[in-house]
Amino acid sequence: MTPVTWSVHRSRETPVRTIAVTVFILAFLVFVYWAFQLLFTILALIVLFVTLHSYFLPITYTLNDDGVTIDKYILRHTYPWQQFRRYFRTSGGIVLSPFPQKSFLDNFRGVHLLLPQDPGPIISYLEHRFATGMPDKTPDQ
Repeated sequence: MTPVTWSVHRSRETPVRTIAVTVFILAFLVFVYWAFQLLFTILALIVLFVTLHSYFLPITYTLNDDGVTIDKYILRHTYPWQQFRRYFRTSGGIVLSPFPQKSFLDNFRGVHLLLPQDPGPIISYLEHRFATGMPDKTPDQ
C-alpha cells in the first residue's frame, strides 16, 4: 500500500490564537524574570517549550506498512500496526485504539492523529488497513 504522509502546524492554522498565546507567554516570562530573576526565567522557558512544542512546531505523520510514525522534531516515534485494533474520528483528528471495543481508556492508551484540511486519503488508508489486516473497526463516535 502507498504510504500517506501529511503535516499539521497548528500555530499557522490559527494565527490570532498564536499571537494571543505568544503575548501571554512573553508577559509570563517577564513576570517570572521580575519576580525570580534569570535562572527561573530560563527554567520557565524550557518548561513552556517542552509542553508547547507540538503547537508551535509542525508535526509530520506517516502511515506505511511498518506502522504510524509521528515526527515532532524533538521526538520521533513509530507505532506498529499490531498495537491497534480499531480507529475512530474525534473533533480534531483520529484516535487509533488498542481496544477492540469502545473503552473509556481509548483517549489514554490510544494514539491521537491530527488531521489536515483534507483528510480523505488518510481515512481511505485507514479503512483499507483496518478492513484487510485488522479486526473490526468502530464507526465515528
